Amino acid sequence: MALTQSAWTDSKVGTLYNSSCTVVGVGTINDVYTLKTSTDLDPTLPWVLYFSHAVTADAQAVPFELWTGYSSSFAITGDSTTIGATDGALFKQIYDDVVLAVDPLIYCWNMVPGLKVADVVEVANILTGNKIGVPIAPYYAFNLNGGSALTATTYTFRIVQVQA
Repeated sequence: MALTQSAWTDSKVGTLYNSSCTVVGVGTINDVYTLKTSTDLDPTLPWVLYFSHAVTADAQAVPFELWTGYSSSFAITGDSTTIGATDGALFKQIYDDVVLAVDPLIYCWNMVPGLKVADVVEVANILTGNKIGVPIAPYYAFNLNGGSALTATTYTFRIVQVQA
């Protein structure tokens, strides 16, 4: 198993912070996950997460997970039943199924530290706006938790945040 994961690439124009990364699946593993986010993301402020890929990932549901890390050694490793993290943990599933994320469809979540209302985490409720309460953590990573081997394609993740 060998995912090709790019580091998060950051840019900032004025107060607008933008970070993106890609992960290339190999078609023989069930999980596709990112490296940890950059320290330039301010975890105390809301941010927006975008996700897309070029072809259907799997013929069954593909849950989307948020992992949090507490040290610079944070990393997700493994596959299927052996998925785990060094210096971090699975926080929660933030969406029940991103199997329909096919270009030009892009999923978008409003990630809000200390969110006071219930998360919206199901495809059936997409029209109410996807919003997720996130913990304040030094690092985040994202995992597609497939029930079978995910398609060998490029998965794109992007974070946008307005910073002071």
